[in-house]
Amino acid sequence: MLRQGVNPGDRAVMLLKIIYVTGYGRSGSTLLDMMLGSQPGVFGAGEMSTICRHVWPNDEFCACHQRVRACSLWSEIMDEWQQGGIDTAAHARLQQQIEPVIAPRRSLGGAAANRYAAETLALFRITAAQIGRPVLVDSSKSPGRALALASGAAAAGIDFRAIHLVRDPRAVAFSMSKPMKIDTQAGVQKQIRSHPAWRTALRWNYVNAGADALMRRLPADHGIRVRYEDLVASPADTITRIGAAMGLDLEALGADIAAGGHIAAEHQVAGSRIRMSGPMALKADLRWQDRMTPAAQRQVERISGARMRGYGYA
Repeated sequence: MLRQGVNPGDRAVMLLKIIYVTGYGRSGSTLLDMMLGSQPGVFGAGEMSTICRHVWPNDEFCACHQRVRACSLWSEIMDEWQQGGIDTAAHARLQQQIEPVIAPRRSLGGAAANRYAAETLALFRITAAQIGRPVLVDSSKSPGRALALASGAAAAGIDFRAIHLVRDPRAVAFSMSKPMKIDTQAGVQKQIRSHPAWRTALRWNYVNAGADALMRRLPADHGIRVRYEDLVASPADTITRIGAAMGLDLEALGADIAAGGHIAAEHQVAGSRIRMSGPMALKADLRWQDRMTPAAQRQVERISGARMRGYGYA
């Protein structure tokens, strides 16, 4: 798969479109971000909401395998953003007010939401100019963040679109049951504890309910719900459908990925550890079907059954 290189300093490139990936964790958002970032003119930035919260303060690793303060792209972006008067610690505190799923009203207006949107969109504009691509993918997932950005983008004349990515909650619960040790160079920035199936099922319901609310607020042709299982089983058709909803022609990209073309991250600031793995071909992860205990599956089904059926899961 052909990939575009970084084109720093191309100030003629303006941010025209934001593609936001929303939904719950462990649903394939990093993979989808990497796929979309393979399209010419599109930059898969990763989970941009993490920059001020921990990536920049802790000098974590970019997908280019450099720490962000040494990364040729993000060091320039952050220098310019901060020179514009941004206090990263203050912005992180603002994020705590706006981004949680439980705070959607605060995402919809008021001084804090307006300042949050203005500062975040300034970061996006600088990023688009530095990378030289007019379309930016943010796979931060938080519905609260998306609500604030959608409102701010509309006021600024920027095209905002969203992909609600869902995955079978049994698969998500199985993934969340596996602890991970810190391995910063491999993309695991903090120790991840094992979580019981019932906890994941409750949170999966809650966050996806917030994502559903976001999608109802967007114009009908500016959002799409995509199942992870469809993306990995039928990438050509699914990516083409995503392209139609995002206002992009992704047919060739979908065909290339379906034919085994390699997917790779460039400068994703955060996300799944697969962003650090180098070029990879698409492969479905369905291990939960054989390895998850029937008791844990039943727990998830009892809690999430209604929403599962709404999303087409048996």
